[in-house]
Amino acid sequence: MIEFKNVVKTYDNGHTAVSNLSFTAPTGKITVLVGPSGCGKTTTLRMVNRLIEQSSGSILLDGEDNAKTDTIRMRRKIGYVIQNAGLFPHQTVLDNVCAVPFLEKREKKASRERALELLTLVGLDESYANRYPWQLSGGQQQRVGVARALAADPPFMLMDEPFSAVDPIVRKQLQAEFLKIQANLAKTIVMVTHDIDEALKLGDQIVVLQEGGVLAQIGSPSEILAHPASQFVADFLGESRGYHALNFEEISTLLLDSSPSLRLGDLAPTHLHDSWVVACDDSDRPLGWTLAGERHLRVEDIDLSVTVQQATGNFRELLDASLASPNGRAIVIDSNEQYLGTLTSEFVVQRATQSLRVEETLA
Repeated sequence: MIEFKNVVKTYDNGHTAVSNLSFTAPTGKITVLVGPSGCGKTTTLRMVNRLIEQSSGSILLDGEDNAKTDTIRMRRKIGYVIQNAGLFPHQTVLDNVCAVPFLEKREKKASRERALELLTLVGLDESYANRYPWQLSGGQQQRVGVARALAADPPFMLMDEPFSAVDPIVRKQLQAEFLKIQANLAKTIVMVTHDIDEALKLGDQIVVLQEGGVLAQIGSPSEILAHPASQFVADFLGESRGYHALNFEEISTLLLDSSPSLRLGDLAPTHLHDSWVVACDDSDRPLGWTLAGERHLRVEDIDLSVTVQQATGNFRELLDASLASPNGRAIVIDSNEQYLGTLTSEFVVQRATQSLRVEETLA
């Protein structure tokens, strides 16, 4: 774990960036620091590996005071991921990933083999190993940055806006890959982000800071959404926090409606003509919606909007799927992509207002 105990950072000009900050980042979990610009998020992060020295207080890494530890030895126990990856431009991708193991004089063959495994883990095959950073897209560079941070198998990771410099689609992919990696490796991670959506998606614990590095609230995403500790936290989360809360409500198959379905090549019964039906392939996997007519169902008759959502998802994903649907209904599937039923956007909103109403507990 990483423990902050009454940490203060005051600069020579008298400006206090962090004020008497105390919190614990649990072992094997992701702790995300959020707050407005100038609230000390990055300063807090950089004090962990002593890129910035605290003025007072202590920071403990698994009980060891970082100020009383050899700096180089300490930093090699901490993976560090920053915006734009920060790769060495004159080194290949493989050598970038091997940077810390080579510094520690680990066996080169084993280090390279592990680096190739990590590249695969972050979604890059071996063909990228001998490329240079300038030959990669921004998203690919960020993947290499994550692989490099993991190469020495550090117990701790610091991530400073790691996915902010890439486009939204790639960002979503990187977040998903990162969560898969964390599920397997369970690192103790502290991350900084300006994106509240990203914080809620990735964080096991969220630390909300306000100006001056003052701790405004700490808790799980669902706790902070449901019970903001102050007007500042409520305003920071914004009016959409009820929508964000849908992330934490799982879909119940007991609530699903049974909409009619057709397989490719089927002819719809007369009573379904001009009605929306779920179009499925030969293995009963839903493809989208179709308006049933008097001819056999063809692929070109299907509306392929993103309307299919797994039952293992949450209500926010279900709402997004239903809003993208041509008829306002999301198609729900099981883990084997088999059709389970449908739900309307109206039902999701009603459910949100009934069971996920954010409680106003402001002072």
